[in-house]
Formats: sequence, C-alpha cells, structure tokens
Amino acid sequence: MDRERIRPEDIRALEDIRAFPILSKEEVAQEEARLISMKYPRRLVRKTQTGGTTGKPINLYRDVFSIANEHAFVRRQFAWAGIKLWDRGAMLLAQRIIDPNRCDGKLWCYNRFMREMLFSSYHLTAETAKRYLEAMQRYRITYMYVFPSVLNVLCQVLGEYHFHLSIRSIMTTAETLSRSLKERAERVFGCRVFDNYGSSERVCYICSCEQGTYHVVPEYGYTEFLPILQEAGRFRLVATGFWNYAMPLIRYDTGDVVSLRGDVCSCGREFTTVESVLGREGDIIQTVSGREYGPAILTFLVRGTNHVLESRVVQDAPGHVTIEYVPTSRFTPQDLADFHASIRKHLPADLAYTLQRVARIERTTSGKLRPVVSLMPGPDRALVGSKV
Repeated sequence: MDRERIRPEDIRALEDIRAFPILSKEEVAQEEARLISMKYPRRLVRKTQTGGTTGKPINLYRDVFSIANEHAFVRRQFAWAGIKLWDRGAMLLAQRIIDPNRCDGKLWCYNRFMREMLFSSYHLTAETAKRYLEAMQRYRITYMYVFPSVLNVLCQVLGEYHFHLSIRSIMTTAETLSRSLKERAERVFGCRVFDNYGSSERVCYICSCEQGTYHVVPEYGYTEFLPILQEAGRFRLVATGFWNYAMPLIRYDTGDVVSLRGDVCSCGREFTTVESVLGREGDIIQTVSGREYGPAILTFLVRGTNHVLESRVVQDAPGHVTIEYVPTSRFTPQDLADFHASIRKHLPADLAYTLQRVARIERTTSGKLRPVVSLMPGPDRALVGSKV
C-alpha cells in the first residue's frame, strides 16, 4: 500500500479496491506468512490448504468465525433447494471414513447432530454404489451433496437397478457439472440438481437457484470480471473476500474463467448471473478393482504437503498413476515424506503411483492446467463441459 500510495481512507466505494494490484496464487504460496493478519488472535486461526482443483495447492489461514459464515452461505442455497435443517442428507464428498485398503464393514457413518450420512467416496465402485443407494433408502435420505464425478456413478447404478429413492434435491460442488449429467441425474433421480462454485480461499461464491441460473453472491465478497482479450465473452475471476479476517485476500486471481449472462433471473434475485464457470475440469481415474476417483477427491493427495507450487495426476497405465509436482525453493525432504504419506493415506494399494518432480506442468492448448488426466481409452473417462 505504501509503494502504491494507497491509504485506507482512499477506499470509499467497492470499485476503489481496484487501486490494489492483483494477487496471484504464486504470491500467496511464496509469501503466506506475510499475508496473515498480525492483529487477529492466533488462537482463533485455523490452517488449511486449497483443494487444488486448479493444480496449485497453497496454505491458507482462516478465522473460526469465517468457517461458520461459510456454512451459513451453503445452507442458504440448501434452503433454495427446499432442504431444511432437520432433513436427512447423504454426503459423498472427500470425507475419509475408513482406510482406503479396507473394504469390510460399513463404508459410511452417521453424523447425528447434522442428520447426515457420510459415505466414503474413496471406495466408490458399481458394487459399493449399490450398497450406498440401498443404505440411503433404509435411512430415508431426502437429499444428497456430492461431487459430479460421484453423481455420475450413482446415476449409472440407479438406472440399472431401478429401486425407488425419495430424493427431493441433489447438491453438487467442486467439479464441473456438465449439462448432460445434470439432465440425466434429474431424470434418473426425479428431482432438481443444484450446483455451486466456491474456493478454499473464501473470496467468491456462485450458486444455482431453483431456475438453474448461477448467481454471484454479493454478500460473500467483491467479485470482478476482467475481460480476456484473446477470448471474447470470457472473463478472469478476481475476487476479494469479506469474511476471513485472519488472512484477507484482496483482488485474488482464482485462476478460473467465467462467461456472463447479464440478465435478471426469473427467480427474482437481482444478483449478477453467470452462464458458466470454467477451470474445474478433469478426467476420471479408475483402479484395477473398479473404483473411480474424480478431480476433487484426487486433489486431497497434495493436502498436508507444504511448498508444492502445482501438481497433476496422470493415469498412464491400468492400475498406475504418475503424480507430477513442481516444488518451490523451500521444498524439503520432510515435505517429500509428507507427500508420500498423504498419497498412501488416500489411495488404495491396487493403484500404484510414481512421484515425479518436474520443472513445469504441461498446459492445455488454451493455457490451462488440467489437474487430473487419464490416458486410458474408454467411455466416461472425461469429466468435461462447462457449468450450465
């Protein structure tokens, strides 16, 4: 601020924040300690990492109240979907219920306080999906919160076995939800599918309403759409969060790209409308035993590992993946040991891996880093397509 001659009293309107330079992921990764507030009590700060769905995991620090606020924003969209606090839900996200190498016993548990069934996405196969759906039927589940890659498997299994579920709403997050998968899930489950976009950095939140329109939530943060000169109609997503006082990020470049609608939705909410969010795409990885992992699950491999600038998971043979990573200058042997430990914690033994240090991750023709790539032939390996 001193270098740019910006004073606090100069910021009078939201637009004035554009006096600040744009903050990149690389800068946050390199300068994380300098971005933590010196005034906020450290006892109320919690450390986490980005999910890494853009391939660039970084350390983050949140205050405990921002964690509660995040839950409130998510629950508001749940209310749009007709989900009440006392409804029974099924969660198929990145919870690690039991060791990935164990297949005996129940692959789920019950959160009595939140009335949620937590299912292991790390054990997802056609057979376990059938068991999961049967358990949802027994426990009278009325809504699901899942990754799109997980929803794809559930649709396949439910379409094959044809047993009845009283699901009223489905919520998806973290990965790109294609139009075809959304329409298929609504047809197979007989309910509406709601989707949301967020980030571990807690700077922007976009969620769909009852009409299927994506809305930018204005109370969550100040979101800017910067035109991309080479791509007409597409914008870089740069945002400033309002709620995390422990590590406030100002004009943070999310690395994602959006296209705007620019109209007012018939739902009556006058929030900015978005046509699609790009940058959360990736392939499906499959193990020898038939388990399937989407991008959102696989990015947890990097969590708990410090000083990794970016990474990519490539399935180059049946039952084998190569995990490429670009370390920072501060990467240590202990960081490497932590990386191996995280991989063994999340991947089953029938999926072998090679950890490969590289200078740079290969980009797509559009210049994006695709964090999960499958080189295996076959249908439904790719989870591609813009958000609807």
